[in-house]
Amino acid sequence: MKTIVITGSSRGIGFGLAEAFLERGCQVVISGRNERVLAEALAKLEATGGAVAAKACDVSKVADLEALWDTAVERFGSVDIWINNAGSVSPRVRLDKVEEAEIDAVVATNLLGVIKASKLAMIRMMAQPGGGAIYNFEGFGSDGMTASGLTLYGATKRAVTYFTKSMGKELAGTSVRMGTISP
Repeated sequence: MKTIVITGSSRGIGFGLAEAFLERGCQVVISGRNERVLAEALAKLEATGGAVAAKACDVSKVADLEALWDTAVERFGSVDIWINNAGSVSPRVRLDKVEEAEIDAVVATNLLGVIKASKLAMIRMMAQPGGGAIYNFEGFGSDGMTASGLTLYGATKRAVTYFTKSMGKELAGTSVRMGTISP
């Protein structure tokens, strides 16, 4: 039985992934920043009878990522698949209208969070028998498309695509695979 960790999975696509993996008999660990929303999501998933756990996590903080990994290992023994789904978007306005705190939040979640989480998962998967797989969510801009009001979001997603392809090459020949998910 595979264990799947999904960042940003208390709602949206991440929650849908958690449901789908549980339906397929996987063990799932969900996460999100809002503890109330996370608790509600956990209750819904537990009602299905599947093997699920939850841990609050801000992906921009290494200590939170470590705690998320540790929760999965304590509950299920190992992590087979780590999915970096957490994402943030600024208001759809021209960049000069975006507040500095919003810029920091989007870059911290969409890019730095993916980098930090991938590094942690890579190191820990290499140390466990059987390795594992890391998947990073792409989004608008990852394929080079542009749109007014999505400059910041698209730039981070384009960077995630490059990062993931490059890491895939760095991980060649190891027990860890790296790929993208494009919704």
